Amino acid sequence: MPSHQPYRPGSLVHLAMLVADALAPAVRPRRATPHAPRLHALERLDRWFWRQRQKDRDAYLARSTDIADVERRLRELDSRPYY
Repeated sequence: MPSHQPYRPGSLVHLAMLVADALAPAVRPRRATPHAPRLHALERLDRWFWRQRQKDRDAYLARSTDIADVERRLRELDSRPYY
């Protein structure tokens, strides 16, 4: 195999060059990702309250004993007003 280098590399140098060639596609420049828009304080507070409501709902459903109990609890939650 002809080499384009002015010297003949040793086996260790040759191995290092092969590893560098193999890793070259994996090393890519970082793309500039657009940042998500910052939420206002009221939007963050609303999301926090939603997460708390969701955790309470999940905990309530997790305490059910069987599938019939889960379905009954889901119907009960659906019949409650949202606020």
